[in-house]
Amino acid sequence: MGDPKKGPGEGHAWPFLAGVVTGVAGALLAKAVLPRRLLDASLVPGSREDPDLAPTVLIPGILGNELLRPDGSSAWLNLGNVVGSHDVRLPYTLPFADSRDQLVPGGLLGADTVVPRWFGFTEYADLLKLLRAAGFRREGASLGAGAAFTVFAYDWRRDLAETACRLGEFLEALADARGDREARFNLVGHSMGGLIARYYLRFGAKPLGGEAPVTWAGARRVSTLVLGATPNAGAIPALDTLLNGARVGLSVATLSPAVVAGMPSLYQMLPPAAAPALVAPNGEPIGADLHDIATWERFGWGPFAPTRRAGDLSEAPLDREAHREFVTAALGHARGLHGALARKPQAACPARVVALGGDCLPTLGRALVQERPGTAPRFEAWTRAEAAAMLEAGDGRVTRSSLLGSHLAGTGEAEGAPGIPEIGQAFLGDADHHGLYADRAVQSLLLRLLLRPVRRSAAPRFAPSGAAR
Repeated sequence: MGDPKKGPGEGHAWPFLAGVVTGVAGALLAKAVLPRRLLDASLVPGSREDPDLAPTVLIPGILGNELLRPDGSSAWLNLGNVVGSHDVRLPYTLPFADSRDQLVPGGLLGADTVVPRWFGFTEYADLLKLLRAAGFRREGASLGAGAAFTVFAYDWRRDLAETACRLGEFLEALADARGDREARFNLVGHSMGGLIARYYLRFGAKPLGGEAPVTWAGARRVSTLVLGATPNAGAIPALDTLLNGARVGLSVATLSPAVVAGMPSLYQMLPPAAAPALVAPNGEPIGADLHDIATWERFGWGPFAPTRRAGDLSEAPLDREAHREFVTAALGHARGLHGALARKPQAACPARVVALGGDCLPTLGRALVQERPGTAPRFEAWTRAEAAAMLEAGDGRVTRSSLLGSHLAGTGEAEGAPGIPEIGQAFLGDADHHGLYADRAVQSLLLRLLLRPVRRSAAPRFAPSGAAR
């Protein structure tokens, strides 16, 4: 019997809450460890031993691979990150090439350990499971004949053009190890990894700078490039992370504003001026360039914030002038990267480029801001009118228009056509950002692309053909 001093239901409150917590935890665990939907790979034709198959290189997105300490222990992502460890900070040093610490890239996140999958990093486990089920071998630098893949792990905190140069060195080393001077590879770039691959395809291992023309220098090593959920026009959640940080489990310190503010790559994820991403409270677009330090001063963001909030840069005292100089340089570098990726080429792309993504989920495309300096932008819609102004179709993280680069499309092109000239085909389905490779339609298309033999007689040329469902 219940305690007579307690009101109706009071004696059962804590058991009920405990049941809810247990149920949620169980759902997360099930999502992390239970088998995902997998295509019957025998439905995709092609010999897995064909010597003309191009090896596949996987390029993860931001946060997508481990960062390791000199002793080999994990600095990202581990249980320490979840409860307060914050040892992934880069120093605020210019030039960016000198901003270094002792961390080095490690393996794909969630591919071999379950902890990252508890926090939603399921895409790489899905992708590796698909490839292995289809008969692909995971290999190192040798990458023998037939269906094989390897991973390009990198420091996702650093400048993307710098990382593209590292990608070029990585592919050259693979070609040398194969003893094949004409070796070409299939690249699968997920999210931010697709931006790295696009820069490499356009310019090769060339650092960012000036108004260099698009030479397609990387095409000598690229057979097919798959852009998986790639934010070609940036993603406004990057601004949220830069200003507010991101919670990792119970920790607000691991990716606090003080930590992420020193990552050049995150500024390069901000939408460019040609893809307006701010709206006023009345829903009207605001003409502001997120890559211009004057915009940050106008709204009182970052080094111009009137006060330091808990978890902000106050936890790591920094001279405001030095902080302002660093942010100014990072924004300018980001503008240069987006300018390079938007530059019109004089010749058609000589490699096959296919974009894969989702457009069935409401996805944040714009932040709501007020003209009062120091007022934080809002990244959640509170009313239907705000939702109409702030949300659009996407995969829950990257909008359809960003994936397709619609801000670059000509006025005479069909609605929904990619604005990025190298994209020859786009497929958009019902997939979320982290579940892209669990979609069986995506699995089928991806395998058909990766199991296509390379014809060495001539590099194919592909003109844009629009988006498909």
